Formats: sequence, C-alpha cells, structure tokens
Amino acid sequence: MKKRLVSLALLSTLSASTIAANSTFQATVNAISDAAIAQTTALHFGAMQPTSGAVCTMDNTGAVTGSCDATNANIAIGLITVSGLTANVPLNVTVTGQAGTNVSFVSEFDINGAVGTHENNADNTAIAVTTNGTGDNLTLDVYGQMTVTTALTPGDSYTANYIVDVSFQ
Repeated sequence: MKKRLVSLALLSTLSASTIAANSTFQATVNAISDAAIAQTTALHFGAMQPTSGAVCTMDNTGAVTGSCDATNANIAIGLITVSGLTANVPLNVTVTGQAGTNVSFVSEFDINGAVGTHENNADNTAIAVTTNGTGDNLTLDVYGQMTVTTALTPGDSYTANYIVDVSFQ
C-alpha cells in the first residue's frame, strides 16, 4: 500500500509539471513629446485711460471698447502657437490671466487647429480638445479684459502676465 501511495504521489507531481506552461510577453508604449508653446504675436491693448477702475475689453476680432483708444496702432490679439503635437491626441488647454503692477488681465481665448470649434473660452477654464488627424499645430487667439487696479502714470507701459497650460488627458 505504501508503494502505491508513493507511486500515486510521484505520478501526480509529474503530471502537474507536464501540464503547466509559461511564456514571457512584452508590453509596449510609444512616447510622445511634450508640446512646445511659443508666442507668435504679443497681446497689446493699445492705450487706455490711467484712472483706477478703467476697463479695456478686446473681443476675438481684436476690436477694443471701453476705457481705451480704439484707433491705437499697437492693438493686437495675442497669438500663441502650440507645436510638437501628434495626430488625434486628447489635450487640456487653459489660459489664465494674472494681476500685474497697477493692472490685471482676465483672458478669453479661441483654440484653432483642433477637432471641433473652441471659441470664447473663459479665463482659467480647462478646455478638452483633440488634435486633428494630421497633428497640425494648435494656435490660440488670446484677448479679454485689462483693468486698471491702481492709477497709471501717463506715458508709462504696464503689463500683466497670462499663463498658457497644455497638458495631456
């Protein structure tokens, strides 16, 4: 009986090892490069009244209204180019205005070159977009509202920053 139990145990061990198998496989990923962000045209509101509380508003055509000189030759929508993108990649795009010395800026922006229409986006709002099928550059038209927070000195220039953030979803 002992021989029979040992034989059954040995047979059980041998049959388990002959039935089992394993293999090694690979998981692959292709790395995408980070986007490059560059200013193509500087945002400029032209000239505005220097009094505290004065507001100059620029629309998505570059027209200014409010406490600003609508005929000033320096007026320009900000143009930002986002390059180094591949086709059909989902991204989040955010533009956030900030306060500067004596002025503050609240942005609005359009996104061009992505799938779908993305116009008149609000300051500090993440907009989900997908690059088009050829991976063309995205361009952002930046405009919005400049407000005088502390009286300005006539003839001086004042700035407020804005941050462009592009992140992969």
